[in-house]
Amino acid sequence: MIDLKLFRVRAGLAVVVAVGALSGPACRVTVREDPPPPRREVVVVEEPRHEVLIIRTAPPPPSAVVVVAPPQPIIEVRTAQPSPTHVWVDGYWAWNGSKHVWLKGGWHAPPSGRTTYVAGRWEVRGTGHVWIGGYWR
Repeated sequence: MIDLKLFRVRAGLAVVVAVGALSGPACRVTVREDPPPPRREVVVVEEPRHEVLIIRTAPPPPSAVVVVAPPQPIIEVRTAQPSPTHVWVDGYWAWNGSKHVWLKGGWHAPPSGRTTYVAGRWEVRGTGHVWIGGYWR
């Protein structure tokens, strides 16, 4: 009786050896290559980060004029307030240089000495739109 054994020789290779009759036509060695592991791709998307994370205590200057109007705001469901000091900051449409992207709202702990967040807003200027950023007060 011939016993077949599978041995891993190197990464990606396996050798099947017939053990028992090691001489003559009954002994055969087969080498097969295992399929390569699936390729994993990492996609890095550079989207703007929510401006509430930037500590401003006064409104910033308006952004550059964007010709494309932002879509209507998305209605978000507020989760439970994590603490009595957390402030809900609504999500908003931000311009990433080629399209509007939604930055979702959430609860944020205000910076020291601040209690209110004044949300940013889009304003019509001439034939385009500018973003007036939000700030803590």
